[in-house]
Amino acid sequence: MSAMVKIIDGKQIAEQIYEWCEIESNKLRAVSVVPKLIIITYNPDVPSRIYVNLKLKKAQQLGIECELLDWSGASFTKCKIRLQKLATDDSVSAIVVQLPTHNLNQYQKLLNIIPVNKDVDGLSEKSLSAIQSDTAKIIPATPKAILTVLRGSGITLDNKNIVIIGQGKLVGLPLGIILKNQGCNVTTANSVTANLSELTKVADVVISATGKPAMVKGGMLKAGAVVLDAGAAEQGGKLVGDVDYASVEPIASIISKVPGGIGPVTVACMLQNVIEAAKNS
Repeated sequence: MSAMVKIIDGKQIAEQIYEWCEIESNKLRAVSVVPKLIIITYNPDVPSRIYVNLKLKKAQQLGIECELLDWSGASFTKCKIRLQKLATDDSVSAIVVQLPTHNLNQYQKLLNIIPVNKDVDGLSEKSLSAIQSDTAKIIPATPKAILTVLRGSGITLDNKNIVIIGQGKLVGLPLGIILKNQGCNVTTANSVTANLSELTKVADVVISATGKPAMVKGGMLKAGAVVLDAGAAEQGGKLVGDVDYASVEPIASIISKVPGGIGPVTVACMLQNVIEAAKNS
């Protein structure tokens, strides 16, 4: 490990967000508004279950009413009817469909039912176009967490080369749009981009969110790069990220690990979004 490497403490950053959440949640309850979050799962994988449990536990501690609905095996039509009901339910502040949904086709059509003001993960097409036009009231949880970590680490992004690996709707796509809207120099790639190493070797900041374990290796980076790992996969029953720490730590100046890095901050940002949604309802 290089003497200067700084490891992001996601739990500490999350705690600061939770302090804000608790204060705001108490203010809402004082005027009889109870923030309520619905989490929907469909054949959840191990990382999903880990994150859902974190969300439930933290929500309850913050005075957010939280309901987990497992719709595994239900038909698309049934899911659609149930979701439309929740979308129009005034007591529900926020709705999250935990991705990935295994064996549920057309899940995007379901996500599009979630009203923008309840879409705390920013996954509907309307939410995405609000992000594109820079008019979004809610910044999706994982991009928000990454931006929070960058700000909290005192990293200025002006004149920096940023490479985002992974173009998924949850992280890579919205984050790329947000950073470009802020005037940042962003290159987006994915795990099968042919010249990926060429791109990462000139990057000051590398953010990876592919879910492919140990894909980012030290040999792909320039000395002193900031490496944020927003990947989540299961390996041998453990939660792992995209970054091969043994080879990356000696090279990076700042690094986030999985677990304990971006994950806890994402959960905190999502619950912050729930409270924002309740305030705006």
